[in-house]
Amino acid sequence: IFVANSAGNSGPTASTVNHPSPWLTTVAASTHSRASVATLTLGNAATYTGASSNLTPTSGSLVVSTASGKAGASASQVALCYPGTLDPAKVTGKIVVCDRGAIARIDKSLAVKQAGGIGMVLANTSENSLNADLHYVPTIHVDDVAGAAVKAYVASAGSTATATIGAVSGAAPAPKMAAFSSRGPSLGAGGDLLKPDLTAPGVDILAAVSPDSGRSFDLLSGTSMSSPHIAGIGALMKDAHPTWSPAAIKSALMTSAYDTLDAANDPFAQGAGHVKPNGAVSPGLVYDSGMDDWRNFLRGQGLCRLCFGTSPATAIDASDLNLASIAIGDLAGVQTVTRKLTNVGPAGTYTASVAAPAGTTVVVTPASLTFAAGETKSFTVTITRTTAAFGAYTSGKLTWSDGTRSVRSPIVVRPVGIAAPGSVSGTTASGTFAFNTRAGFTGTLSFGARGLQAATTTAGSVADDPTNSFVVGGPGITTHTVTIPAGTTYARISLFDANVDGAHDLDLYVYKGTTLVGSSGSGTSAEEVNLKDPVAGDYTVYVHGWQTAGGGIANYTLFNWSLGATGAGTYLTLPAPRAVTVGQTTSISVPWAVPAAGKYLGILDFKDGAAVVGSTILRVDAP
Repeated sequence: IFVANSAGNSGPTASTVNHPSPWLTTVAASTHSRASVATLTLGNAATYTGASSNLTPTSGSLVVSTASGKAGASASQVALCYPGTLDPAKVTGKIVVCDRGAIARIDKSLAVKQAGGIGMVLANTSENSLNADLHYVPTIHVDDVAGAAVKAYVASAGSTATATIGAVSGAAPAPKMAAFSSRGPSLGAGGDLLKPDLTAPGVDILAAVSPDSGRSFDLLSGTSMSSPHIAGIGALMKDAHPTWSPAAIKSALMTSAYDTLDAANDPFAQGAGHVKPNGAVSPGLVYDSGMDDWRNFLRGQGLCRLCFGTSPATAIDASDLNLASIAIGDLAGVQTVTRKLTNVGPAGTYTASVAAPAGTTVVVTPASLTFAAGETKSFTVTITRTTAAFGAYTSGKLTWSDGTRSVRSPIVVRPVGIAAPGSVSGTTASGTFAFNTRAGFTGTLSFGARGLQAATTTAGSVADDPTNSFVVGGPGITTHTVTIPAGTTYARISLFDANVDGAHDLDLYVYKGTTLVGSSGSGTSAEEVNLKDPVAGDYTVYVHGWQTAGGGIANYTLFNWSLGATGAGTYLTLPAPRAVTVGQTTSISVPWAVPAAGKYLGILDFKDGAAVVGSTILRVDAP
């Protein structure tokens, strides 16, 4: 069964992409030419453009929601124009400026209408998409820069502030990536899987909606709109090719995709590119895979529930899984990956061409493949770092062509000074962390440590949030202050399922002042927020009772660590320095002994001279 999944709506922040599993097709969201643009004209003659479906120019006095709330209403909900929070005495006959966020955009215009308002300026508060929704009152959606300017005008003009929302005109160029679409690199498999896989239209999509909204259709946006495009195309592909596997369909969609207008060199935004359905029907070649390949991948990841039995799986590096993209999250000097191509078109000869990632060389062997109908052949791709910076991704493309068809795959690699596990853990009071590394340089490998450090713990309890929607100042929230001292290079704030008193689903939100700096919202209470090189000072941590067991009170323990930049490896014995060469595998052993029960966190740093070229997080849960 071909499965398409949404990449998520947490962009443009890096590493927010969901659904990393390689057997899924993970879909980003791009814009399309149906976006409608209107002009907002203020009483001071300043003009701003935004997304709108407004058909009739609307003029009136202009007020901001934050100054238009009912007495006693939550300030944060008033700013966001929650239904029932606006005061009709302050809103009737006026255009209201509402902040985007937390609730549906059209619910904000409904709140304005219910309070007697005649129009709405919907303002982004940070970089995000602009959406021409079908609103309850004439509306224009402006970006964060325009939104700030509009609010500043109202503040200066006071009761004389006015605005005109113009009628729609024009169309936006397409396709471009939607700002809200979640980005890679995926943290799954250590960066050895590229996600999202591709992108499809996801902004202002006309779709059927619940009749509870008062209408049968609406314009909706999100990767929940782009993913159904790919699911539907996948169904049509299955109809055209009944014997094709889900992986073959995914490959055809990826290798026939084309670049978006603004993310041609950003595969973490667009994946392989924007879907081109007709081109996918006859792709020429496909990268196929099935259950046995995925079991081999899972065993390579140490996830072996399906790895044994009558036909034991063979562990493979995630980079060697036969996907229509190539990703290496830890390129230690040089690495060779293997792929197989199956001919689903006529017999012919395909030749490889490469746009190598900057700072690398790429060699494809063999450089030409001749296929009979239905034949499968293997090839290798050897990627060697030359001048690419350590720790930064660089991207390129591999294309196979027979002169008529082009089979294009994205390549992303992250050169590293040392290829090492991202984290290792232990569950005893003493023991030894043991693992292998590969060097990305020739020289002397030495070591440093931050921690191990015992966690600071705080007991707390939180009520259930019946709205299942986190809002600062809203229901179902308990607040903690965590102070991060000067010199901290890595901080972690965590909840653990084993340290709550039931089957609760709690979430974490971490703010520095009014700025959200990290959040974690899994399906249980296992939550973790990591802050690299955080600014010293007080942080506000919100524990959100997204769904407590039985709707009751959840009792929990909050854990936090602040690891410093310097100092000996407390409770650790560091390895001796050693000589290494590029690509060399070397075994690392780090003994530990902690003095008491608890959760400990540390970082082992790998050094080339004084420069830190890699790190592994160390965790000990001592009974």
